[in-house]
Amino acid sequence: MGAFGDILQGFQAVFSVYGILFILIGVLVGTVVGIMPGLGPITAIAVMIPVTYGMEPYLALFLMAGVYYGAIFGGSTSSILLNAPGAASTVASSFDGYPMAKNGEPGKALAIAAIASFVGGTVAVILTTLLAPLLAGFATSFGPPEYFALMFLGLTAIAALSEGSMVRALISATLGFMIATIGIDS
Repeated sequence: MGAFGDILQGFQAVFSVYGILFILIGVLVGTVVGIMPGLGPITAIAVMIPVTYGMEPYLALFLMAGVYYGAIFGGSTSSILLNAPGAASTVASSFDGYPMAKNGEPGKALAIAAIASFVGGTVAVILTTLLAPLLAGFATSFGPPEYFALMFLGLTAIAALSEGSMVRALISATLGFMIATIGIDS
């Protein structure tokens, strides 16, 4: 059975009583942390690491995955209601969510964010589970030309999506790339 048997065993662990309980606890804790502007999913997971020391490894992973997804959703709450994104990934929800909240529809904006977060997270987990072996083989074949093409694509996307000065956006992106190279060895 091989990989398929491993996937079934993983689903059995996820849908056990303890698996669902730890995921729900993680989502609740992550949502509370994510609502606070400035505290994102990385901070939430860092705070939860000491709690997981005595746990079974799979339950600790479920808890931290729940914390991560909850913090991402919680960040959209502060992004919609306060126009202060709680995580970098929730900046886009402030573009439409905050004007909806100002127009008297905060419940509708939060419901849309919750449904989109659930559907997006579920689809991402399923696709990652199914496509991980193919993507791993593809990613290991990358060389310098492919990395250059990806960086060029990133610079082009930043320039195209910048609302202010394009030169300023490109300078910021270049500085970001330079900072990202610190610590990379050949």
